[in-house]
Amino acid sequence: MHPLDGLREQLFENFNREAAADMSEVVQFDISDAGNYFLVIDHGNCDIQDGEHDSPSVSISMDSETLLDIMAGKFSGMQAFMFGKVKADGDQRLAAMIDSLFVHQRTNKSVEKQ
Repeated sequence: MHPLDGLREQLFENFNREAAADMSEVVQFDISDAGNYFLVIDHGNCDIQDGEHDSPSVSISMDSETLLDIMAGKFSGMQAFMFGKVKADGDQRLAAMIDSLFVHQRTNKSVEKQ
């Protein structure tokens, strides 16, 4: 089982509908070790599709470990960009605010091991 197998459910569960209430955007994710998919954000709703979108608002490239770390709140998308772990092409404003569209579930390693 690939670590991204549960990503679809995690995205839906953590999606911040209020933050996206006035948005209509497409975010292309190019995950170097897990394939491509795109997120369609439409006025507080989101849908995730496999493959490549014809004209995304922004394309974001990274590996699966970086994506999972951002989703877990280990660091922000902006920090990952500054560390050189993420590249964005297109609407840089949208790329910078992507993690504000999701409520992060910070992991607590000491609790997980109990």
